Amino acid sequence: MISAHYARLLHRELSIRGHDEVRLFKGCSIDGEALWQLPKVDPEDFLRLLANAQEMLGQTPLGTVIVSRNGIATLGMMGVAMMSAPTLGAGLQAMSSYSTLEADYLHFELLAGQNITRITLEADRDLGASLLIHAETVFALLQDYLTDLIGSTEGTIHFKVAHPRPTREASIGTQLKGKLSFDSRFTGLELPTEWLKIQSPFSNPEIWQLSRRHLSEQLQRTSEPGDRPFTRHLRSVLKSQRPPLPDINDIAESLHLSPRTLSRRLMEEQTSFRELKLIAAHNCAKNMLLDGISVEAVAADLGYENAANFRRSFRSINHCSPTQWMTAFRRGELAES
Repeated sequence: MISAHYARLLHRELSIRGHDEVRLFKGCSIDGEALWQLPKVDPEDFLRLLANAQEMLGQTPLGTVIVSRNGIATLGMMGVAMMSAPTLGAGLQAMSSYSTLEADYLHFELLAGQNITRITLEADRDLGASLLIHAETVFALLQDYLTDLIGSTEGTIHFKVAHPRPTREASIGTQLKGKLSFDSRFTGLELPTEWLKIQSPFSNPEIWQLSRRHLSEQLQRTSEPGDRPFTRHLRSVLKSQRPPLPDINDIAESLHLSPRTLSRRLMEEQTSFRELKLIAAHNCAKNMLLDGISVEAVAADLGYENAANFRRSFRSINHCSPTQWMTAFRRGELAES
């Protein structure tokens, strides 16, 4: 399911432009009246709405139509958390955390490298042509968000789309103030890692704490079989960190939970903080190795007593040495982390 306010904005914007409501909801299991009564909608209905809306708009990029009038408000509570966060990094992490609750088929991953940080759109289904609509929306929102917090980002961000070059590329490109690439290995954007520490002029400690509490409450209410909300949240948080990785006390505190309660929730999801942190540490190690950092330096940054211990741990997880893994990755034999 996906939060209904995204579809409501879509409905409202096309209504303002005088488009036919019946045509917009063609092939959907809901109509306009039902939409405004629902907290969430089925992803199939939402994707159909996107396809119908884009067909009705023709060459006009749907994503930028939605963002141009609504800005960060498009993201609802996720946007509130992002704008009240103390730093850009905390805001982007909030975006990643909330995305696991906003839509069950699409979420954002934040991966902080030594020099470059990547934000990717991760989907659990083939989005087809709607991938471009999702990318347009996310790119426009994040560009505005980054500009609001930093002041100027022109020419610094690299936008990437895992989709062939579209015929309406020019209309997309004119909205973006950075490099735009198609046929990439992922859909998302890259920005300087040093930006993550930039303090937000919109920081509001009280609202930030309320947003964190709200996130915790939503995670605890998610009880569908197989959802594993706390596992997904911790994976997202740990993946976005540079060494040293936070311990369970830090993450539990950010969720207004006790470490014992968080451990119990993870046990119910058939995992543990130790297991998740070990996997995150090795993902971090892979990215450091690809950045050209030596095995010895990686081992030290991750808290290993020596490089030999790190190599043994790496082999136990990845079934090969760090050097063998780098060779296989660069040959294209492995997927990106």
